[in-house]
Amino acid sequence: MIITRDATAYRSLQTNLGKTSTILNELYVTSSTGTAVAKASDNPSSVGSILGCRSDIVKGERYVENCKHVQDSLANAEISIDSIEGLMTRAKEIAVAGANDSLSTADKATLADEISQLYQELLDLANTQISGKYIFAGYNDQTVPFSGSPVTYNGTGDQQMIEISPGTTVAKNITGDDLFMSPINLFTTLEDLQTALTSGSSADVSAMLTPLEAAAEQVRAQQSALGNTSARMDDMISMHENALLLLKTTLSRHQDADLTEVLAEIAKMETSLEATMQVTARVSSLSLMDYL
Repeated sequence: MIITRDATAYRSLQTNLGKTSTILNELYVTSSTGTAVAKASDNPSSVGSILGCRSDIVKGERYVENCKHVQDSLANAEISIDSIEGLMTRAKEIAVAGANDSLSTADKATLADEISQLYQELLDLANTQISGKYIFAGYNDQTVPFSGSPVTYNGTGDQQMIEISPGTTVAKNITGDDLFMSPINLFTTLEDLQTALTSGSSADVSAMLTPLEAAAEQVRAQQSALGNTSARMDDMISMHENALLLLKTTLSRHQDADLTEVLAEIAKMETSLEATMQVTARVSSLSLMDYL
């Protein structure tokens, strides 16, 4: 009976030793990773919150990246649009100078030649490429958007939309049709000015001031829209980053371990394991002779 009782005690100690070792190993993992909930069985009541937070964090980070992508795309367009606005302003200055009755035919020819150069520069800007894509071609960004004589638009009239928050999209580009062709055709306006300087009267040149100003205003309107969108992206990025901070705090509360408590529990379990091992060693050394 004594031997049977000792064998039972030994098996019980071995079982407790295994359980204690398992718990201690799990505590070591927890202290190493800082994560209290590594699998659903660790805390079933927190699983839903953890999965929800992780999903929302992924979405929020994607929205931040999308907003920054919009800003990058618009910043590239802004460089060209600023040049276009400056070009149209210069064309108006030339028209003012060319409307002077005292100018000679040669003087007007010189001004007309500058307009020709501005026309070519405008065409180059309209066909601006960034990373191999034409930025004013709409969705047809692998095709030269402006070509021919007279110049025609080969791109699409729809903007490239990108999601910046649930159910909300924004255009990441300005189409060439909106900027160069409609309602004022910038190319035709420059051609008309060149014709007026070459073969028209001072009154003809002066008459070009109104369409030139309208053309410049068309460009400025796109500049303004671009600036407003970029500022909106700043606000959206700030909103998403604040939401992400709250989500990560919530995730940490449900998922992360209290390292102070974990370390205290490790010390407790190590002491228990050591005591169990000592008792197990004593019991395992017993033999029938100890009871004779």
